[in-house]
Amino acid sequence: MEAVIFDFDGTIVDTEALWIDVYQELIQERYEYEVPLEVFQACIGTQDTSLYDYLTTHVDAHITRDELSPFAEKRVNERLVDLPVKDGITDLLRTLHEQGVRMAIASGSQLKFIAEFINKHSIAHYFEAIRCADDVVHVKPHPEIYEEALFALNLEPEQCIAIEDSENGAKSAVAAKIPCIVVPNDLTSSGHFPEEVTILSTIEEAKEQILAIHTK
Repeated sequence: MEAVIFDFDGTIVDTEALWIDVYQELIQERYEYEVPLEVFQACIGTQDTSLYDYLTTHVDAHITRDELSPFAEKRVNERLVDLPVKDGITDLLRTLHEQGVRMAIASGSQLKFIAEFINKHSIAHYFEAIRCADDVVHVKPHPEIYEEALFALNLEPEQCIAIEDSENGAKSAVAAKIPCIVVPNDLTSSGHFPEEVTILSTIEEAKEQILAIHTK
C-alpha cells in the first residue's frame, strides 16, 4: 500500500451538516418550506440534481441550481473555516506522513473550499494531489474523481486505500477498484454501502487497519 486517498466532506471536516443547514435556511427564507432530511441524505457525497428535482416537484417548478447554489456556497464559505478538523484526522495524517505513505484528496467539493480549509488548519502540506469537482465531468458516485487522483499519484488502484464516509463516495471508490474504508457519521450511517468496503466506527480504527496493511 503506497497511498491513502481521502474524501473531504464528512471525512476530513464535518461539512455535510453545514451544507444541509445552509440549504434549509435558504429554502425556508425563500419558500417557507422544510425539506425532509432524507432528501439531503441522498445527496451526500455527490452534486447530482436530486435536491433540485425534489424542489421543482414539491416547492416551485421554476427553482434552478443557479437560484440557490451561489448563495449557499457563500454562506458555507463564510462558516467552513471555523469548523474543526474531524477527530483523529490530524493524527492520522501525521502518522501516515511519518510512515512515508503518500496522500491525496478526492472530493466532490470545489477546490476553493478545500484549499482554504486545509491551509487554515495547516494540513495542506500532507496532500500530494487534490482532485475535486473542478477537475471532472462526473462527480461521485461515478469513479472519475478517484481515477483522476490515481493518475495524479501515478499509482494503480490496488496500491491505494480510500477513506470515505458516504454511500456515494464509497460507490465511487469501489467503481475505481480502490479498496475502501468507510467511517460513517450520523447523517450517512443509514447508507447502503457496497459489500466490498470495510466499515469502521472511528478514524482511529481506520489508522490501525491502514498501518497494519502498510507494514505487511
